[in-house]
Amino acid sequence: MRISRTFAAGVIGAVLAFGTLETGLQAASFEPVTLPGTGDSTDVLRELAAAYTAQYPDRQVIVPNSIGSDGGVRVVGTGEAPIGRVARKPTTEELAKYGEFSYTEFARVPVAFVVSPKSGVRNLTEAQICDIFSGRVTNWKSVGGKDLPIDVQARPEDGSNMRTIRQHMACFTKLEIAPGAHMNVRNPDLVASMKSFAGPLGFMPLSEAEQHGFQIITVDGIAPTTPKYKLGIGLGFVYKAAFSPSIRAFLDYLKTDAARAILRKTGHVPVEG
Repeated sequence: MRISRTFAAGVIGAVLAFGTLETGLQAASFEPVTLPGTGDSTDVLRELAAAYTAQYPDRQVIVPNSIGSDGGVRVVGTGEAPIGRVARKPTTEELAKYGEFSYTEFARVPVAFVVSPKSGVRNLTEAQICDIFSGRVTNWKSVGGKDLPIDVQARPEDGSNMRTIRQHMACFTKLEIAPGAHMNVRNPDLVASMKSFAGPLGFMPLSEAEQHGFQIITVDGIAPTTPKYKLGIGLGFVYKAAFSPSIRAFLDYLKTDAARAILRKTGHVPVEG
Protein backbone atom coordinates (compact mmCIF):
# COMPACT_ATOMS: atom_id res chain seq x y z
CA MET A 1 0.00 0.00 0.00
CA ARG A 2 1.31 3.40 -0.95
CA ILE A 3 1.14 6.40 1.39
CA SER A 4 1.00 9.78 -0.19
CA ARG A 5 3.79 12.20 0.52
CA THR A 6 1.23 14.73 1.79
CA PHE A 7 -0.18 12.28 4.34
CA ALA A 8 3.29 11.19 5.46
CA ALA A 9 4.38 14.79 5.89
CA GLY A 10 1.26 15.48 7.94
CA VAL A 11 1.97 12.55 10.23
CA ILE A 12 5.60 13.58 10.71
CA GLY A 13 4.53 17.16 11.36
CA ALA A 14 2.02 16.03 13.98
CA VAL A 15 4.63 13.89 15.72
CA LEU A 16 7.11 16.76 15.75
CA ALA A 17 4.46 19.14 17.00
CA PHE A 18 3.50 16.74 19.80
CA GLY A 19 7.15 16.35 20.73
CA THR A 20 7.57 20.11 20.87
CA LEU A 21 4.43 20.45 22.98
CA GLU A 22 5.57 17.70 25.35
CA THR A 23 8.99 19.31 25.72
CA GLY A 24 7.33 22.63 26.38
CA LEU A 25 5.14 21.11 29.08
CA GLN A 26 8.16 19.50 30.71
CA ALA A 27 10.04 22.79 30.68
CA ALA A 28 7.02 24.64 32.06
CA SER A 29 6.65 22.12 34.88
CA PHE A 30 10.10 23.10 36.18
CA GLU A 31 9.75 26.85 36.39
CA PRO A 32 12.09 28.57 38.90
CA VAL A 33 11.21 27.99 42.56
CA THR A 34 11.48 30.89 45.02
CA LEU A 35 11.65 30.18 48.76
CA PRO A 36 11.13 33.39 50.82
CA GLY A 37 11.35 33.40 54.61
CA THR A 38 13.61 32.81 57.61
CA GLY A 39 17.33 33.51 57.72
CA ASP A 40 17.93 30.35 59.76
CA SER A 41 17.86 28.20 56.64
CA THR A 42 19.16 30.71 54.08
CA ASP A 43 22.73 29.49 53.76
CA VAL A 44 22.04 25.76 53.81
CA LEU A 45 19.18 26.07 51.30
CA ARG A 46 21.42 28.08 48.97
CA GLU A 47 24.01 25.32 49.13
CA LEU A 48 21.35 22.67 48.55
CA ALA A 49 19.88 24.70 45.68
CA ALA A 50 23.30 24.97 44.01
CA ALA A 51 23.84 21.21 44.29
CA TYR A 52 20.32 20.59 42.96
CA THR A 53 20.85 22.79 39.89
CA ALA A 54 24.25 21.19 39.29
CA GLN A 55 22.49 17.81 39.14
CA TYR A 56 19.50 19.14 37.18
CA PRO A 57 20.67 22.09 35.03
CA ASP A 58 17.15 22.85 33.80
CA ARG A 59 15.90 23.52 37.34
CA GLN A 60 16.51 26.64 39.42
CA VAL A 61 15.81 27.35 43.10
CA ILE A 62 16.06 30.94 44.39
CA VAL A 63 16.60 31.59 48.12
CA PRO A 64 16.12 35.35 48.75
CA ASN A 65 17.57 37.24 51.70
CA SER A 66 15.79 36.78 55.01
CA ILE A 67 12.39 38.25 55.80
CA GLY A 68 12.08 36.11 58.94
CA SER A 69 9.75 33.23 59.72
CA ASP A 70 6.96 35.77 60.18
CA GLY A 71 7.62 36.96 56.64
CA GLY A 72 7.55 33.40 55.33
CA VAL A 73 4.17 32.85 56.95
CA ARG A 74 2.84 36.21 55.77
CA VAL A 75 3.66 35.80 52.07
CA VAL A 76 1.95 32.41 52.00
CA GLY A 77 -0.99 33.67 54.06
CA THR A 78 -1.58 36.61 51.70
CA GLY A 79 -1.06 34.53 48.57
CA GLU A 80 2.13 36.36 47.53
CA ALA A 81 4.04 33.07 47.44
CA PRO A 82 3.01 29.39 47.32
CA ILE A 83 5.63 28.34 49.88
CA GLY A 84 7.61 30.02 52.66
CA ARG A 85 10.66 28.88 54.59
CA VAL A 86 10.23 28.98 58.37
CA ALA A 87 11.99 27.99 61.58
CA ARG A 88 8.76 27.53 63.53
CA LYS A 89 5.14 26.61 62.98
CA PRO A 90 2.55 29.39 62.50
CA THR A 91 1.38 31.01 65.73
CA THR A 92 -2.21 31.12 66.98
CA GLU A 93 -2.39 34.77 65.91
CA GLU A 94 -1.17 33.94 62.40
CA LEU A 95 -3.67 31.12 62.06
CA ALA A 96 -6.47 33.47 63.11
CA LYS A 97 -5.31 36.05 60.56
CA TYR A 98 -4.50 33.83 57.57
CA GLY A 99 -6.28 30.53 58.17
CA GLU A 100 -4.79 27.05 58.35
CA PHE A 101 -1.36 26.18 56.93
CA SER A 102 0.33 22.93 56.06
CA TYR A 103 3.86 22.46 57.40
CA THR A 104 6.73 20.17 56.45
CA GLU A 105 10.14 19.97 58.14
CA PHE A 106 13.36 18.98 56.38
CA ALA A 107 16.05 19.47 59.06
CA ARG A 108 16.83 20.53 62.59
CA VAL A 109 19.67 22.79 63.68
CA PRO A 110 21.04 23.37 67.20
CA VAL A 111 21.01 26.90 68.61
CA ALA A 112 24.59 27.56 69.74
CA PHE A 113 25.90 30.15 72.18
CA VAL A 114 28.95 31.87 70.70
CA VAL A 115 31.70 34.11 72.04
CA SER A 116 34.87 35.79 70.88
CA PRO A 117 38.07 33.79 71.52
CA LYS A 118 39.24 36.87 73.47
CA SER A 119 36.70 36.06 76.21
CA GLY A 120 38.79 33.12 77.41
CA VAL A 121 35.63 31.06 77.96
CA ARG A 122 34.79 27.69 76.40
CA ASN A 123 31.96 26.55 78.70
CA LEU A 124 29.14 28.24 80.61
CA THR A 125 26.46 26.85 82.86
CA GLU A 126 22.82 27.68 82.19
CA ALA A 127 22.83 29.84 85.33
CA GLN A 128 25.87 31.79 84.12
CA ILE A 129 24.26 32.39 80.73
CA CYS A 130 21.14 33.73 82.41
CA ASP A 131 23.21 35.94 84.73
CA ILE A 132 24.98 37.44 81.71
CA PHE A 133 21.86 38.04 79.64
CA SER A 134 20.05 39.59 82.61
CA GLY A 135 22.96 41.96 83.25
CA ARG A 136 23.89 40.55 86.66
CA VAL A 137 27.31 39.51 85.26
CA THR A 138 29.05 42.06 83.03
CA ASN A 139 32.69 40.90 82.84
CA TRP A 140 34.11 37.62 81.53
CA LYS A 141 36.42 37.45 84.57
CA SER A 142 33.37 36.72 86.75
CA VAL A 143 32.77 33.42 84.91
CA GLY A 144 36.37 32.27 84.60
CA GLY A 145 37.42 34.25 81.55
CA LYS A 146 39.57 37.28 80.80
CA ASP A 147 39.15 40.72 82.38
CA LEU A 148 36.98 41.95 79.51
CA PRO A 149 33.50 43.57 79.42
CA ILE A 150 30.72 41.34 78.08
CA ASP A 151 28.68 42.68 75.17
CA VAL A 152 25.30 40.92 75.27
CA GLN A 153 23.84 40.24 71.84
CA ALA A 154 20.03 39.98 71.94
CA ARG A 155 17.48 38.75 69.40
CA PRO A 156 13.74 39.49 68.92
CA GLU A 157 11.31 37.65 71.15
CA ASP A 158 9.36 36.28 68.19
CA GLY A 159 12.46 34.79 66.55
CA SER A 160 12.95 31.02 66.41
CA ASN A 161 16.26 31.14 68.30
CA MET A 162 14.87 33.07 71.25
CA ARG A 163 11.70 30.97 71.34
CA THR A 164 13.79 27.80 71.55
CA ILE A 165 15.92 29.13 74.42
CA ARG A 166 12.88 30.43 76.32
CA GLN A 167 11.21 27.03 76.00
CA HIS A 168 14.14 24.82 76.97
CA MET A 169 16.21 26.79 79.50
CA ALA A 170 14.32 27.10 82.77
CA CYS A 171 16.13 30.20 84.04
CA PHE A 172 15.52 31.92 80.69
CA THR A 173 11.74 31.41 80.66
CA LYS A 174 10.82 34.78 82.19
CA LEU A 175 14.24 36.43 82.13
CA GLU A 176 14.39 40.13 81.24
CA ILE A 177 17.26 40.91 78.89
CA ALA A 178 19.73 43.52 80.12
CA PRO A 179 18.72 47.04 78.98
CA GLY A 180 22.17 47.63 77.46
CA ALA A 181 22.04 44.54 75.23
CA HIS A 182 22.56 45.06 71.51
CA MET A 183 19.41 44.06 69.60
CA ASN A 184 19.92 42.21 66.30
CA VAL A 185 16.81 41.74 64.21
CA ARG A 186 18.19 39.22 61.68
CA ASN A 187 21.02 36.70 61.66
CA PRO A 188 23.20 38.91 59.40
CA ASP A 189 22.79 41.75 61.92
CA LEU A 190 23.99 39.47 64.71
CA VAL A 191 26.99 38.27 62.70
CA ALA A 192 28.06 41.86 62.01
CA SER A 193 27.52 42.91 65.63
CA MET A 194 29.46 39.93 67.02
CA LYS A 195 32.43 40.92 64.89
CA SER A 196 32.36 44.56 66.01
CA PHE A 197 32.81 43.97 69.77
CA ALA A 198 35.74 42.54 71.73
CA GLY A 199 33.78 40.43 74.23
CA PRO A 200 30.37 39.49 72.79
CA LEU A 201 28.04 36.68 73.83
CA GLY A 202 25.27 35.76 71.40
CA PHE A 203 23.36 32.82 70.04
CA MET A 204 22.66 31.62 66.52
CA PRO A 205 22.11 28.43 64.51
CA LEU A 206 25.12 26.13 64.78
CA SER A 207 25.50 26.22 61.01
CA GLU A 208 25.87 30.02 61.07
CA ALA A 209 28.38 29.86 63.93
CA GLU A 210 30.54 27.34 62.05
CA GLN A 211 30.32 29.24 58.78
CA HIS A 212 31.52 32.51 60.34
CA GLY A 213 34.18 30.95 62.57
CA PHE A 214 32.79 32.01 65.94
CA GLN A 215 33.89 30.27 69.15
CA ILE A 216 31.12 27.82 70.06
CA ILE A 217 30.79 27.14 73.78
CA THR A 218 29.42 24.12 75.59
CA VAL A 219 26.49 24.53 78.00
CA ASP A 220 27.00 22.65 81.26
CA GLY A 221 29.70 20.74 79.42
CA ILE A 222 27.35 19.60 76.62
CA ALA A 223 28.29 20.47 73.01
CA PRO A 224 25.63 21.49 70.46
CA THR A 225 26.67 18.59 68.23
CA THR A 226 25.72 15.91 70.78
CA PRO A 227 22.31 14.22 71.22
CA LYS A 228 22.02 15.48 74.83
CA TYR A 229 22.02 19.11 73.73
CA LYS A 230 18.47 20.37 74.17
CA LEU A 231 18.42 23.60 72.16
CA GLY A 232 17.33 22.86 68.60
CA ILE A 233 14.98 24.41 66.04
CA GLY A 234 13.15 22.80 63.16
CA LEU A 235 13.66 24.12 59.64
CA GLY A 236 10.76 23.67 57.28
CA PHE A 237 8.20 25.18 54.94
CA VAL A 238 4.62 26.41 55.20
CA TYR A 239 2.15 26.27 52.34
CA LYS A 240 -1.58 26.16 51.62
CA ALA A 241 -2.17 24.66 48.17
CA ALA A 242 -0.78 21.49 46.61
CA PHE A 243 2.80 21.84 45.43
CA SER A 244 3.62 22.56 41.81
CA PRO A 245 5.80 19.90 40.10
CA SER A 246 8.85 22.15 40.44
CA ILE A 247 8.41 22.66 44.19
CA ARG A 248 7.64 18.98 44.73
CA ALA A 249 10.77 17.96 42.83
CA PHE A 250 13.01 20.12 45.04
CA LEU A 251 11.41 18.93 48.27
CA ASP A 252 11.88 15.34 47.11
CA TYR A 253 15.54 16.15 46.45
CA LEU A 254 15.93 17.25 50.09
CA LYS A 255 15.24 13.64 51.11
CA THR A 256 18.02 12.17 48.97
CA ASP A 257 21.33 10.88 50.29
CA ALA A 258 23.17 13.69 48.49
CA ALA A 259 21.07 16.37 50.20
CA ARG A 260 21.34 14.67 53.59
CA ALA A 261 25.13 14.62 53.25
CA ILE A 262 25.11 18.40 52.68
CA LEU A 263 22.87 18.90 55.72
CA ARG A 264 25.15 16.91 57.98
CA LYS A 265 28.25 18.64 56.65
CA THR A 266 26.77 22.04 57.49
CA GLY A 267 25.81 21.19 61.08
CA HIS A 268 22.19 20.21 60.45
CA VAL A 269 20.30 17.06 61.38
CA PRO A 270 18.20 15.67 58.49
CA VAL A 271 14.59 14.80 59.31
CA GLU A 272 13.90 11.14 58.64
CA GLY A 273 10.89 10.02 56.62
